Amino acid sequence: MIRAIALGILISIGVVLCVASSVVDRVKYVIKYLIRTSINSMRRNTNSRLNSDLLICNINASSLVASKLTGLVIGAGFSGLFLVLAQTAGTNISLGMIIVVPLIAMTSGFMYPEYKIRQLSKARRRSFLHSFSSFLDLTNILLAGGAGTETALIAAAESGDGWSFEQIRRALTIAQSTRTSPWTELSRLGDTYALAQIKEIAGSIQLAGEHGARIRTSLAARAESLRYRQMSEVEASANAATERMGLPMVLLFIAFIVLIGYPAVTLVIGGL
Repeated sequence: MIRAIALGILISIGVVLCVASSVVDRVKYVIKYLIRTSINSMRRNTNSRLNSDLLICNINASSLVASKLTGLVIGAGFSGLFLVLAQTAGTNISLGMIIVVPLIAMTSGFMYPEYKIRQLSKARRRSFLHSFSSFLDLTNILLAGGAGTETALIAAAESGDGWSFEQIRRALTIAQSTRTSPWTELSRLGDTYALAQIKEIAGSIQLAGEHGARIRTSLAARAESLRYRQMSEVEASANAATERMGLPMVLLFIAFIVLIGYPAVTLVIGGL
């Protein structure tokens, strides 16, 4: 009887271990799959965004890699020079400082070119949106004057200068050469430079034209919406700049209070 019970217990333990191991293996597989999928998705999104930044800044990937490697070498050189000067001045340098300082400097030098490209791409996208808003207004005026859609687009693009209008003229020229809709090429331009507003506006106006709606009304509404969004961004940046300007005043006030209160606190503590 005891042997049968012990044998049953052992068989039950074996079955539980087998089931548990299979469940654990499946859970591990699911976790690995989710991690691998998320990493690949993040990598695709990062590469797509970086490629758009490089395209809008007119910088190729090899130049970016060269700049990052140069920043890495410069960071290593400056960190080594800093440590040598600190040791010459008699500063006690620990082993952790020898490891951390070059690591921080090299990482900063390696990441700075990409950060600079991101800032430049933001400025270029903001400038492109301003130019595109003016382009829509000019197109709307020409349409109100009786011009055709394609004629109004080309004339509005020819009336401006700068990098943004050059890209718009290039997209319209491609549309003429390939006999496609100009809004399709403008939508592709917004997709290339990661300008969601341009892609949305071009797609909605193209849809309005295909369904027989008045394009001039759609243009006016989209231009007004784009201007409102730009004004909101400008107002938000202005408010953020105002808040940053108030921070030094607060720090100066705190330093002034500490400067005045320190002698009194010292006298009180000394009297005790």
